[in-house]
Amino acid sequence: MTPICTREMEPPTKRRYDFAMSSFSRIYGVPHVTQDMVDFSFEWALGEEIAPLDCLNHVDRYFRNLWDTLHTGR
Repeated sequence: MTPICTREMEPPTKRRYDFAMSSFSRIYGVPHVTQDMVDFSFEWALGEEIAPLDCLNHVDRYFRNLWDTLHTGR
C-alpha cells in the first residue's frame, strides 16, 4: 500500500505535514510509512506544537516518541 494524502491544505499546514512525513520516512523508510502515519502527520500539522529544529536526530526522536506514545499510551 502506498499511503497518500489527498487533503487540501493551506501552505503552512502543508509544510508542517511534509516536515512530519519526512521524519517518518527517515525513521521507517518510505515503503514502510503507513496510512496511520499519514493521518497522524496531518493531525499534527493542524496543531501548534513545535518540534525541535536543532538537528534531524532530535526531530526524528521527537516524532518517534509522539508516535510510540500514541500507540502504547506511555
